[in-house]
Amino acid sequence: MGTLVELIKETYDQKACLEITNSGCSNGACTRHNYQADTLLLYMSYSDEIIKYTSDKLGYTFLSNLAIEFGSPLKKDKDHDQLSWQDVVSACPNKDDYKHALVWKFIELVAKEKNLENKQ
Repeated sequence: MGTLVELIKETYDQKACLEITNSGCSNGACTRHNYQADTLLLYMSYSDEIIKYTSDKLGYTFLSNLAIEFGSPLKKDKDHDQLSWQDVVSACPNKDDYKHALVWKFIELVAKEKNLENKQ
């Protein structure tokens, strides 16, 4: 089994990657992974790669902030030690919505990478 990055680059052609980059997955550009059932399967199979790739590109703070957007009650404040992104995600009440959004962000990042490779 190859990497998810390779799979996404093979799944979406240059035109689709440009559309994903310009309008994002949430606007329907991500035609092969539009439904939560599709993205959750990807997450279950490739979660380590998704987390590593996304955090390498955007930082672990992105993972925490995304979980907070999906209802995680844990936030960093001056009365507590800095919480890890894992703590914030584990407190997220709807982990499936979080995972779906994370996979979409991953696909958007890979689409952008493919666009940049094709410009060179």
